[in-house]
Amino acid sequence: MDLRQLEYFTAIIREGSLTEAARRCRIAQPSLSQQLRALEDELGETLVHRKPRGVEPTAAGRILLEHAGRVLEEARLLRERFATRRDSREGSVIFGMIPTLAPYLLPRLLSPFRESFPKVDVQVREARTSGLIQKVVDGSIEFAILSDVTPQDQKKWSLHVRELFREPLMLALPPSHPLARISEPPKPEELLPETMVHLRDGHCLTDRTLKVCRLERLDPRLECDQLETALAMVEAGMGIAVVPELAVRSRPLPGVVIRSFSEPVPERTISLMNRRAAPLSAAALELIGLTKNLARD
Repeated sequence: MDLRQLEYFTAIIREGSLTEAARRCRIAQPSLSQQLRALEDELGETLVHRKPRGVEPTAAGRILLEHAGRVLEEARLLRERFATRRDSREGSVIFGMIPTLAPYLLPRLLSPFRESFPKVDVQVREARTSGLIQKVVDGSIEFAILSDVTPQDQKKWSLHVRELFREPLMLALPPSHPLARISEPPKPEELLPETMVHLRDGHCLTDRTLKVCRLERLDPRLECDQLETALAMVEAGMGIAVVPELAVRSRPLPGVVIRSFSEPVPERTISLMNRRAAPLSAAALELIGLTKNLARD
């Protein structure tokens, strides 16, 4: 049996007539009679006595009516509870973000979101692209904001990936570096690998740097784990670094010179990733919408 059948049955008893119950439920009387017979067949007993002037419940019908009332009331309360959650914007969302993006995007994203949705519980998981893919696949996060998901991973794990925005890559230099003083914008393919501070292998930014600079490898003596560490190393005069725009536009860097590359400016694509078979929650959709608005701004 289902809720609709219970609603039909209670309407029949309440109205005392199949004709009136069919009208009230906006269903053809033959269909209503069919649903009643299906209930009787499932329970194995006659549920109503048919009389010349209407119907009344049998003993079995009165038992069903008692339980049906409780079930339908619980269903009504459940619907009201979820309607309240929608109206009051309650719920939760757990998502992931790559570490070269999270410190710079999250403040601009979460502050307005928390103001608009104070009752939504937000949890953030920070990991590299490969780790975020695994978290999306195993369901521990609802979606991820990341860069450089390969077509092979999309197909293998049945992932849905859509572009959110494209972020220019820039060059961070110590003030004493020759490229900090020339008027012409630097070209990424002219950078020397032995001078480049970079994140360890596994970071999508490192992979992107190798690609745009047309390099096969970088000096392991100049690698680090955090983008902030890379900028500190640049400030100390240890080398230069390719960095995403958000990382250097979000705050002043008095000891670092930031240069834009020559056209075409290299960039990385920031994307949203989630499982195809798992629909996103209302809270997740609101958060993603806010991210898109920030990208347009």
